[in-house]
Amino acid sequence: MRKLALILTLALAIAACGASNDKGNEKETAAADKPVVEKKDNTASVQQQLNDNLAKFFANKQMEGVTFGAEVISAVEGLEDIKFVKITFTDTNTGKTQEQYVFSNGEYLMPDLTSVATGQGLKDTLMFMHAENVDIDTSNLSLAYGSKDAKNVIVEVSDFQCPYCRKAHEYLKQRLQGEDVAIYFMHFPLSFHEKAELYARVFEAGVQTGANFYDELYSTTKQFDKKPDEEIIEHFAAKTDNPEKFKELVNSEELKQKVLNQSKRGQELGVRGTPALFFNGKLVGGYKTDMYDKAIESFK
Repeated sequence: MRKLALILTLALAIAACGASNDKGNEKETAAADKPVVEKKDNTASVQQQLNDNLAKFFANKQMEGVTFGAEVISAVEGLEDIKFVKITFTDTNTGKTQEQYVFSNGEYLMPDLTSVATGQGLKDTLMFMHAENVDIDTSNLSLAYGSKDAKNVIVEVSDFQCPYCRKAHEYLKQRLQGEDVAIYFMHFPLSFHEKAELYARVFEAGVQTGANFYDELYSTTKQFDKKPDEEIIEHFAAKTDNPEKFKELVNSEELKQKVLNQSKRGQELGVRGTPALFFNGKLVGGYKTDMYDKAIESFK
């Protein structure tokens, strides 16, 4: 697929003005007497201006074979002239699309708006607020945490060797205490993590032989990860009630295919990296504890 790129330009104009005037009170009174003029909704004009400017950009860069469209999702509270926008690029040769969420007033693109007080970006929050709930079939996923009867469901798309997945796991383990939630695991082993695919099969074989290695697989050491596969399998097999059955399952084509199918399903859901967590169908991508908190606060 052709790589689609945007040059994001952020123009900040900071102006400070102040004047002393003995008649300040009179000016304030006069201003208060002026009628309040309600601002018109400029959503359509921002959307049109952004599309026009994108067309100019692509023409100048001679980027053929790519179409695009801008959709205003919402205005930014307190900054109504700035909109939260989804821009969709389509490769006309393959039909594949790529979405970018940005902020814009039609003339400028801003990757994010960051709170000076907290240092937190606004984009993640708005993406979560406006995200559609994805209906994920959990019947083929293994329960890693909680009860199947829980009111709330998290689908965890993850890689046991991913360092940020491990941080997310540790944070959620503490944060979810007392919450009525079930976590289902969807395997997404990354190719550059040598043991990730093996650990995925170890987890599934454990589930089928009555052992839950969810916590332990997230806490293996670098020294342990360097052990030969067979030694690792023996280590976990010894902790099950049926070691021989466990070893047979770990090496089975059935589990290899199950892990592969889940990885493909993750890609279909738009997952490109780990961790990716769907809280009652709404995605939070990456290790973002503030967004995990917001998602958990939205639980029923």
